[in-house]
Order: sequence, then structure tokens, then C-alpha cells
Amino acid sequence: MAEQAHWGDQTAEPFEEDPALAAWSLVLDVLEMAVVAAEKTLKDPLGPLSARDQPVAALPVERWSPPSLNAPLPPEARRRALALAEAQERVARRLEAAKHDVVRQLHAVSSVPGVGDPSGAIYLDVNG
Repeated sequence: MAEQAHWGDQTAEPFEEDPALAAWSLVLDVLEMAVVAAEKTLKDPLGPLSARDQPVAALPVERWSPPSLNAPLPPEARRRALALAEAQERVARRLEAAKHDVVRQLHAVSSVPGVGDPSGAIYLDVNG
């Protein structure tokens, strides 16, 4: 899926007349950006860490909390919200599959003798 701010056929329109639509559009924008970020992570799990020559700054991690909206979802935003929900479900399935892949790989690595075992003391006889 290409990076985009909106899924579906709806295009951004002026919201001066409808503050509820404006508020919901902002919420949908944030959720859509999260889906795009998850898709990028699935395509390139290391992201900027895969570029050896570029220093990577730590990104702040903020937990999303749902806003309190005073109005129900406007009908004009329904198609966009449904398309977003489908995209979220699709990405969630892909993330779950990726997680299971990692679990299988970790299990395979841990089954190799000596991998992950704490190293024991090694003594070297230098006198004799």
C-alpha cells in the first residue's frame, strides 16, 4: 500500500462548517499514520538501523490514548473509517504472522547446543 493520508475515495475537504468532522478527521489521520508506520516496519524491520553510515536518533515513544470526542462519527467520514479499520486488521494479521516467525526463529536458535548457555570458567595453565 502506498503511503497516503486517506484510504478509500474520500478526499480531504474544508471542515470550517463541521467541527465534529474536523475532530474525527484528525483522529483518523493519526490512526492512518500508525498503519503506514506499521507497514513500513513490516517491509524493513530495522528501518534506519539498516543504514550503516547514518546515525540513528532514538524516537520518543508515546502511548496513544483515544481522544474524547463529543460527537459520533459523521456520515461523511464513515467510508474512510471503514477502510481504515480494514487496513488495521490487515496489518494486525501481518504483524501477528511476523511475531510467530520470530518465535519460530528464536526456538530454532535456542535448540542449537551451546547457544545461549552461560559460558563456564576457562583456566589456562601458564606454568606448566
